[in-house]
Amino acid sequence: MNKFNFLLNLQKYWQHFVIWMASGSDLQVWHESDWRGNISSWHAYDPMTGSSACFGSEEEMRIWIDKCYYR
Repeated sequence: MNKFNFLLNLQKYWQHFVIWMASGSDLQVWHESDWRGNISSWHAYDPMTGSSACFGSEEEMRIWIDKCYYR
């Protein structure tokens, strides 16, 4: 693993840690980006139920949230 990939992985884990520390019981939503800054995937995690999901687009993620929380 080169230094650049190591830094990207470190940034990703730091982002997950900060989200986890700040969120408490709120729905957590974040995205991952490639090295160019293009969003590659969207993630959601509900600490109250333990459910999580990964999506290829923001629209797919929003549909999942609507179905789960705004029936």
